[in-house]
Amino acid sequence: MTGSGSVPLDRELRRLLRHGTFAEVLDHALVVRGLSLERVQHHLADRGVSVSRAALSYWRHGRSRPERAESLRAVRVLEEVFGLPPETLVTILGSPRPRGRAAEPGAVDRRRLWPAHSPLIAAMHAPPDGQLTFLDVHEHVLVDERRRLSAVRTRLVVEATADWVDRCVVYLWSEEPTRTELTGMRYCRLGRSRSDTGSGATVAELMLDQRLAAGERSVLEYEALFPSGPELTFYHRRFTRPNRQYVLQIEFVGEVPAQCVPYRQRTLEGPRQLDQPLWIGASDTAHLVRTDIQPGIVGLVWEWD
Repeated sequence: MTGSGSVPLDRELRRLLRHGTFAEVLDHALVVRGLSLERVQHHLADRGVSVSRAALSYWRHGRSRPERAESLRAVRVLEEVFGLPPETLVTILGSPRPRGRAAEPGAVDRRRLWPAHSPLIAAMHAPPDGQLTFLDVHEHVLVDERRRLSAVRTRLVVEATADWVDRCVVYLWSEEPTRTELTGMRYCRLGRSRSDTGSGATVAELMLDQRLAAGERSVLEYEALFPSGPELTFYHRRFTRPNRQYVLQIEFVGEVPAQCVPYRQRTLEGPRQLDQPLWIGASDTAHLVRTDIQPGIVGLVWEWD
């Protein structure tokens, strides 16, 4: 069925080739040609091109697009596999999108804020950053009686910036070289995850209850359980994009520091910009509320007597 030349195109495919997106054409061609992603992957491999099934799925649903040289080779092979005229899919793709900060004003490349996580992101073929906007982030951090990080409960209000968004990628870190456990998911379920116990880095996909179209919103919750680690003296969250509101609550079990000091950093290597101290009352909990967060790092730091 694959080919040695173009084959007749159905009416809908001809329309999509004129007015559709790369993802729409790929999805329709797979359906009308009766090919699974596994079969397409084999056809590519037979022609010396290696593309993962996950990458093909992301292309099909518009969560990412082929841009690297090897990926563009795969696109030209796909034209042959589907019996399309040469350069058809390449033309629909158009010029490569700008990468990094230039791709989205005000954004920070996630590899800059999560450098230890970059190999895990690449190994997972994680979807591009920025398909979900975090409108509100609420974190409740529990510090145990030994002054160690015990658990973080997170609630996210998200908005899709693209169609067919069905997952949220989260990044976790631990100061101990062990794996962080994700549990307590609500309105989502755990998908793929990768960990590097040497650096304490974990990347995980949370599969949303429903697939979102651009502009649609959802809520998801999860809890991260941390192994025994060193004495905790700070906690922060890293933002790659602007965020409407961030609420950070740090609850101390047992001994309580006299105060917590809010801070922000533009980068991991940059200096901490300190704000006025937050006094801790009878709840043994420090509350930080920030709005209109810009990309960078926001957190609290404290000292133990």
